[in-house]
Amino acid sequence: MAILGREHLRDLANAKVNDAVLLFEHGRYSNSYYLFGYGVELGLKSRIARVFAAETIPDRKFVNEIFSHDLAMLVGLSGLKPALDAETAKSDYFAAHWATVADWSVETRYEAIDEFRATAMRNAMLHAEFGVYKWLQSNW
Repeated sequence: MAILGREHLRDLANAKVNDAVLLFEHGRYSNSYYLFGYGVELGLKSRIARVFAAETIPDRKFVNEIFSHDLAMLVGLSGLKPALDAETAKSDYFAAHWATVADWSVETRYEAIDEFRATAMRNAMLHAEFGVYKWLQSNW
């Protein structure tokens, strides 16, 4: 298994989100939706990489949980739960966007996502002021 450094995870997250935009623009809604969510997962994992201390063996349970695809669990592991709670309390717009993104799961790769749901995901991710991906980037 390759070592996944913070910068590499950020690059992967950005690549997934950029690919999601491209797929969306070409009407490939299911794959676009999936890659938007995968971009959030990788961004959260980039944030999680910050908590590893040099010359320290982390708790096995913690390490195993990192390989989860559950966004709520990854938010907790990343230490961003208080910041997420504060942001959702501050802005109903952000809260609605987070709810849309949080609905993603790795199982959506097996679903046919329609244009409406994919558009909601794109808007939740990329909104200029209340976008989840902008928030995540400012916190990773």
